[in-house]
Amino acid sequence: MDSPSSSSLAGNVHDIQFDHKNVMYYAFERCDASLAQLFLKSDDPKKYNGPMPHHIDALLQLASGLEHIHSKNLVHGDIQPENVLISVGSAGKDETTLKWANVGQTRNVSERGKGKTHQLGGNNAWLAPELLSLELNSNVKENNCKETAKSDVFALGLVFGSLFLNGEHLYGSMENENEISQNIIKGNPINMQKIDGKLRDCYENDLLKKMLENDPGKRMTSTQVVDQLKSIKDKIAGKEKELLELCGRDNRLDLTEKIKNFIQFGINLNAKDDGGRNALHLMCRNYSSPKLTDAIKLLIENKTDVNAKDNDGLNAIHFLCRYHSSQNLIKAIQILIQSGIDAKATTNDGSNALHYLCRYNASPNLTDATKIFTKLGLDLMTEDNDGWSAFYYLQNKDKKEMKIWFDRDALLGRGGFGTVLKGKFGGREVAVKRVELHHVDKREEEAMLKLEHPNIVKLLHVEKDNDFMYYALELCVASLDQLFLESDDPQKYEGPMPRQIKVFSQLASGLEHIHSKKLIHRDIKPSNILIMKSPGKNEEIIIKWSDFGLAKSVNEKGLHSWSGVRGTRTWYAPEVLEKLINGEKAEQEEFWGTVQSDVFVLGLVFGYLFLKGEHLYGSSETEIHKNIIEKNPVNMQKINGELRKYYEDDLLMKMLEDDPKKRITSKEVVEQLESINKMLIEKEEELRQLCARDSSSDIIEKINDLIQLGVDVNAKDKYGQNALHCLCENNSNSILIDAIQLLIQLGIDVNANDEDGLNALHHLCRKNSNANLIDAIRLFIQLRIPVVSDGHDARSILRRNYRINNKDEILKLLDEAALV
Repeated sequence: MDSPSSSSLAGNVHDIQFDHKNVMYYAFERCDASLAQLFLKSDDPKKYNGPMPHHIDALLQLASGLEHIHSKNLVHGDIQPENVLISVGSAGKDETTLKWANVGQTRNVSERGKGKTHQLGGNNAWLAPELLSLELNSNVKENNCKETAKSDVFALGLVFGSLFLNGEHLYGSMENENEISQNIIKGNPINMQKIDGKLRDCYENDLLKKMLENDPGKRMTSTQVVDQLKSIKDKIAGKEKELLELCGRDNRLDLTEKIKNFIQFGINLNAKDDGGRNALHLMCRNYSSPKLTDAIKLLIENKTDVNAKDNDGLNAIHFLCRYHSSQNLIKAIQILIQSGIDAKATTNDGSNALHYLCRYNASPNLTDATKIFTKLGLDLMTEDNDGWSAFYYLQNKDKKEMKIWFDRDALLGRGGFGTVLKGKFGGREVAVKRVELHHVDKREEEAMLKLEHPNIVKLLHVEKDNDFMYYALELCVASLDQLFLESDDPQKYEGPMPRQIKVFSQLASGLEHIHSKKLIHRDIKPSNILIMKSPGKNEEIIIKWSDFGLAKSVNEKGLHSWSGVRGTRTWYAPEVLEKLINGEKAEQEEFWGTVQSDVFVLGLVFGYLFLKGEHLYGSSETEIHKNIIEKNPVNMQKINGELRKYYEDDLLMKMLEDDPKKRITSKEVVEQLESINKMLIEKEEELRQLCARDSSSDIIEKINDLIQLGVDVNAKDKYGQNALHCLCENNSNSILIDAIQLLIQLGIDVNANDEDGLNALHHLCRKNSNANLIDAIRLFIQLRIPVVSDGHDARSILRRNYRINNKDEILKLLDEAALV
């Protein structure tokens, strides 16, 4: 019997066996409850009280699973809450997944989505109107009964409704199945108005009504449901970002009503920013209104995870103790403790709430706050990872003594007023910037303390002795200009780099954050952009802004007082260059400089990357200045034509606009890059389709054209298949080997598995009967792709491929490879 294979079905079969009586046994993955158990009465011992995904994620999981069933030319046929199972932890720790189960009614359908059945499956309360009409009309002959994939979509809409209505049915009372059936046939969802107004606004017209359309011909498909839900999720994500920004601002006003509006929209109150901070973290860090405690209560009452931790392991009480000194400190701490927060939790650096309180907090209530924690069992003498206790911090509050160690012989860089050395702080390797005290510019320190973003070099600590100020900074491996040094230069960086679109997006996101904090960088150039390898097994490459020595505060309009030309002479915006050339005095204009100057220079950096180290406006300083003034980026034409088509008019020229008032903002740069990235995702799908279907002799050229655009060769489709999987399974091109070798040269992960655990070798053996098949298999064996991986054996798969003539020879090869 053929059955669906999908991670979205609870019926993932781990094993099938017969006993001596020829009884078949299926071993399924274990789930915790059904959706129906979620809505049982509170005193029912079978009621499910565990975690659930946020509503948009729950809907997307269900729709995605159904879409997969339909993609295999199957219908489910028995969609109802009892057949949706809840699995906690199967997709990762603390992850809750909804899975389709009970596929006993599942049957094959034709390409048009229709299937013949001799018996209608499913409970009448969960049937589409066209199936109910058949059930009620006894004159309809059984063998004329048609059930389509669209009937599943209607039933899915009913399940969505039951989720929104906490177990009630959209079309009536569950105690009266006849009422429900009649209302379904009449197209009368009488309980639709009971759905919360904001949720209804979000879902009713754009989704539920289209899923519950009585005419199956006009009803949405499961793919369209998925697409619409993704669109809704994007809108919700935008609202989630707005909430985080709202809670992250220091605002003396009462924000509770604004927060309520976001909650009613149905957003995920546990959404996090890039630093892993949720709304509660940000509220406890920044919000200084007397209404702080009301806002905290509101978030917690609406199921914000009070124990959530950010990327550094801080929970809300850590943020409160580290950053908050308001009169509400004691009351806020008590509310968090009453709400079940782990007040004894430690962060990644071994600090507890008492450490932060004694180290940073200047509240007049400090003694009372300390008593709260000591009564809970926290000890003032407990040491953090650096070996310091809360008592030590309390005693040395004003001394700010933190030990930064550095190696005087490990020079990383040198500037006008200081040096950067390799060192250690708190057990981690860092870059230590040492500046003579009389040259210290407090603006740089203040700027870096304001900035906390994954694409900005993090200032970990500051200390001083009698002669120097020491800054402990995240350690990076190189600067951007080291990418383009001569090949024999020992300083040249030859390590991995993210794709261009990712580099651009990281830079733009970091700059947007700088500008959002009312700062201008003023010294943007490749040498001030650093490349960092994140700690951990994967060593992700992250691009970071550095060197804020010239950073300056701006007013609400993004303008700053003029204090002379700053920056490096070949990395100027035209308005700065004109000031330099004309030698105008600062006193002539009260406000002149603008954050838009940073955007122009960011455009120069983008061009520099496109041109592999060349400047967009020329080679010499004189030529560059002349061409910037004359609006003539002479090297623009050197950028690859396809790349230029994607970036020049919509992004680069808007960033390089001569008039700063007309120039695109850093926020708009981020948005435009997101739009370009969406186009690249479409091109990645085009690459996979090309590898799967194009049998022309110019496939190599077509692949190269797509790669030049900057697509991710390792991008996967919804089934976890990359371009190599598609090529190996579907393509019988005579130059299959050349195409495989090209993808390998382009950096494709040859060992990647799809969602079913199949690697490229398995895909090759499954369906490909190309004359070059044995040579392709030899190539994979040379690359040491596993013959057996994730429970799949290439030899077993090959034996099922009836189109291959030289099976024995290939099997011998695979046998030998499996023994190595």
